[in-house]
Amino acid sequence: MSAVVIAVVAAVSSVVAAAVAGVFALAARRLDARVQRLDKVQERISERKYGMYEPVVELLGRMFTTDELPTPEEKEHKRRFDNWVIVYGSPGTVRAYSRLMQALPHHPPGDIQIRLYADFLLAVREDIGDPVGTLDRVEILGTRQVRLSDTASLTDPDLDAVCTRLGWPPPWRSGR
Repeated sequence: MSAVVIAVVAAVSSVVAAAVAGVFALAARRLDARVQRLDKVQERISERKYGMYEPVVELLGRMFTTDELPTPEEKEHKRRFDNWVIVYGSPGTVRAYSRLMQALPHHPPGDIQIRLYADFLLAVREDIGDPVGTLDRVEILGTRQVRLSDTASLTDPDLDAVCTRLGWPPPWRSGR
C-alpha cells in the first residue's frame, strides 16, 4: 500500500507542478505582451516628441551659430512648440526651455545663453529617450565652436551661482 501512496503522491505532485508551471508560463506570456505594447507606445511617443523637438532644436542651433533669421515656418513651429512643450515635455525639458526663453529678452551674458541652451539640449535628449545619458554640457556642445569667458559656466552644477558670478540676475528669480 505504501508504494501505491507514494506513486499517487508523485503523480499528484507532477500534475500540480505542471499546473503551476502552466500558470507561470501564461503569466509570463501576458507580461511579455504587455511589455511589447508599452514599448510600442513609448516608441510612438518618442517619434512624436522627436517631431516636435527637431525644428526647435534646429532653430536654436542656428540661432547660436549664425546670424540667419528664422523662416516663417520656423516661427510658426516655435509658436506651436511653446504651447505643446508644456503638455508633452518632461518637467526638466519644460523648465530648461522656459528658463532659456525667459532669459533671452533680458540679454544674459553669452556664457549663460550657452549654458541654458546646453541644459535644454540635455533635457531634450533625456525626454526623447536617453534617461540615463552620461553626457555633460561640455560634451553636448563639443561639436560647436563655443566661446566662453569661463568654462565653469558649463561645469558648475549651480546655475544660480553662475548667474551671480557673472553679475546677471535671472528673470525666474523674484524681483526681476
